[in-house]
Amino acid sequence: MRSLFFQATSILTMVSSIAAVNVAGEINPSFQAMNATVRMHNDGRSGTAFLVNVPMGSGGEVSTLLVSAAHAFEGIKGEQATIVFRTSTDTGWERRDTSVRIRESEKPLWVRHPKADVAVMSCVVPDGVDCLPFPLDGIATADDFNGHQISVGRRVRVACFPAQTESNSAGWPVLRTGFVASHPLAPVAALEQFFVDYGHFGGDSGAAIVVDDVDRLLVAGVVVAMQRQTDRVTSPFEEKTIHTPLGLAIVIPAPVLRETIEKWSKSAPPRNQN
Repeated sequence: MRSLFFQATSILTMVSSIAAVNVAGEINPSFQAMNATVRMHNDGRSGTAFLVNVPMGSGGEVSTLLVSAAHAFEGIKGEQATIVFRTSTDTGWERRDTSVRIRESEKPLWVRHPKADVAVMSCVVPDGVDCLPFPLDGIATADDFNGHQISVGRRVRVACFPAQTESNSAGWPVLRTGFVASHPLAPVAALEQFFVDYGHFGGDSGAAIVVDDVDRLLVAGVVVAMQRQTDRVTSPFEEKTIHTPLGLAIVIPAPVLRETIEKWSKSAPPRNQN
């Protein structure tokens, strides 16, 4: 299998790693979510994505994957997408827009889950950017759901780009707070999706749901859609459709993301070229 190796040689990545850990040596989920999340866009289409490091054998090498909602990949036309990374300079933070190939001759370079709206692809992380991908062991397993590590009422963090909004000119995401709103979540084998209660907007698709009140870093799922109520109003002079957001994000559970990563590892996707 052709794999892509991520080498954490940048001092900026080391700084991010320190910022993501508190004085007790525990992962700070907010900093981790912010540092793993990037904006993916082109031609007016914009979505959220995040990075995951996947071990590749026993030699310590890892491959970095770009994760998002499948429809976020599919909605970007052409061969290239722009990924917004960040870098620290002596005068502050700066954005690092990087062109990434997502298709070759109209063939997708991402791998999609056969049933769910989740996809992954290999990603080259540019030298000198501040980036801290989620570790694979931070992606929740079926045991985490079935053992109630993830359950209704759990507080979560969501780093995202609602309505193409960035925190600042350097391209950092916006951090939202919410709660798991669905019950039950076990057995997870029967769970196709669940709700998270937070102020969801278009552009959030592809964001990671990070659990905030457990004793380890835990990504519970991937945002893929907004739940809304649709009303059709008819009068003698007009007809209109009104969509009302319910403040609920539709989330694909993390074990499905793990299945997608496993599919990627078996299919040996072509190496991504920037």
